[in-house]
Amino acid sequence: MAVSSINNNSGVGDNGTGSSAADLSNQFMTLLVAQMKNQDPTNPMDNNQLTSQLAQFNMAAGVEKLNTSVASVQALMVQLGSMSASSWVGRSVLIEGDAKVSFGEAGIGIQQEGVEQPSNSDDFNFALTGDAETVTVTLEDSEGNAYTAELKNVKTGMHTYNLDDLQDFKPEPGPPHDREYTITFEASNPEGDKPDVIGLVQEQVQGVTMDPSGPILHLLNHDPIMMSKVFVIQK
Repeated sequence: MAVSSINNNSGVGDNGTGSSAADLSNQFMTLLVAQMKNQDPTNPMDNNQLTSQLAQFNMAAGVEKLNTSVASVQALMVQLGSMSASSWVGRSVLIEGDAKVSFGEAGIGIQQEGVEQPSNSDDFNFALTGDAETVTVTLEDSEGNAYTAELKNVKTGMHTYNLDDLQDFKPEPGPPHDREYTITFEASNPEGDKPDVIGLVQEQVQGVTMDPSGPILHLLNHDPIMMSKVFVIQK
């Protein structure tokens, strides 16, 4: 078969890149027509092989169209998520972090202008990934003094407590009430497993950036975060 001349001229006048399913299919059809014109009449092409090759190209074209459609849907979902996130501007959210708490003294604790405050500066929040018989709560002041107390039989999920819920601090007589503390947590069970405890802090959403990977929230006193990092949206 004399097909070399066709191969040498392939791509002339072709505006395709040769990488898409449509370009490859056009090139295949050009070669197929040339081959049919120059085939040996005594040894014609195998119809089964031809059908198989055409089916493969049609499948490749279908997959390419599906990928394009999925990418369009994904872009639309990101856009809708960004529009939804814009309604969070000015609202308070709970995100992962080590909160500052105090025993209700004025001027102590989380004081952020424009941020809706908890009922008292002695409220604290955390998320628990599994049921825990004991959650150990540690209060540490700026001088490194640490005081621990325990919460019993805490269930999986989001929790809000008050410092008044903590009893029997160690060491005695417990933390002084005239200072601010950083609060951390550790969960445990008699079987030895330790569910993760995620301490939560309150922040205010100041703005939203539209990003291809999803909305980015700009916070009052924290680095920007992805919307997926928010645990609770408050009023």
